[in-house]
Amino acid sequence: MLLKRISKFFICTIITAAVVVQCGCSALNFRYEYDRGMKAYNEKNYDEAIIYFNNALNYKPDSYSALCLLGTSYAYKKETQLAEKTFQDAIKLFPDQWNAYVLLGDIKRNQKDYEVAIDYYETAVTLESMGGKEKLYYKKLLKQIEEEKAVYAMSDPQAKQQSVENLKTEIVNTYTNKKTKIEEPEPTGEVFLTLDTKKWEKALEQKDEKSSVTEYGLKGEDVKNFKWTQLVTIQYFVITDNFNTTLNEYYNTHIGAIEAIAKNSNKPFEKKIIHQTQNDILYEWKFDNAKETEIARVIFSKDRIYHIHFAKKGQFTNEEKAKYIDILKTAVLR
Repeated sequence: MLLKRISKFFICTIITAAVVVQCGCSALNFRYEYDRGMKAYNEKNYDEAIIYFNNALNYKPDSYSALCLLGTSYAYKKETQLAEKTFQDAIKLFPDQWNAYVLLGDIKRNQKDYEVAIDYYETAVTLESMGGKEKLYYKKLLKQIEEEKAVYAMSDPQAKQQSVENLKTEIVNTYTNKKTKIEEPEPTGEVFLTLDTKKWEKALEQKDEKSSVTEYGLKGEDVKNFKWTQLVTIQYFVITDNFNTTLNEYYNTHIGAIEAIAKNSNKPFEKKIIHQTQNDILYEWKFDNAKETEIARVIFSKDRIYHIHFAKKGQFTNEEKAKYIDILKTAVLR
């Protein structure tokens, strides 16, 4: 098995984290319409953004980001009913993601429907997908909304206006740290993925203070004995004096080990970097004419490296790629 041979060949193996490559006409069309929607959205041309995001959803109706951006575009156009319906659709498809709950809470708060707004915000705060900084912010905001609700109930315009001004000031102070310094939570090395628990199950978990590895296999498959058809692996490493590397060095070392195995076994090997930023590399590789493939992402975060990858014995279908890419895009680091 290729992964087993990699671990033997490259004992310091550091494995992977997430991917994003859209293949097939449907995926390419989705990306084209989505990018046009993002351009229009950033330019505050919400009429065009609505058209493009709707077009994108025709090709990929379960894109969480497209749904949230479409709903927000409707909200900016004050088409509240369509905005609410779009956010509700996002929640139905992705009940564990927090963004749509907050966006619905914003709408209900603007409508002075405080009970419903508070319920949406409180639900968002309980979700594991929300980061520590966001949780602190929305917990503080909830207290302010309770005050705003009480003032509104008193029907005192002057007191209500003062409460709103206090809220605005508090939000500004929270984000700029003028009064309250929000400390970043210490990273744990964990990664939250929206995996279907009916399909995937945790097969391995090993961790210490400096590293961890977690594997998920399809239910019923013997991952521990390398009898698997698909595998999700999440690795996490702390940069230390003994393990000091950069994003590019890490990627080249990892890929180099696989290339060496392919060369020694006289098997063809293809690799491709899909997208790269200063702290992020998205890539894919195919071994032995796609008898084994992988789509993955390496994330360099300050003094830490996250590596998440989906592997398959065989080639991913376009539908699988699109699905796994969305999962990897929404990976939450802890």
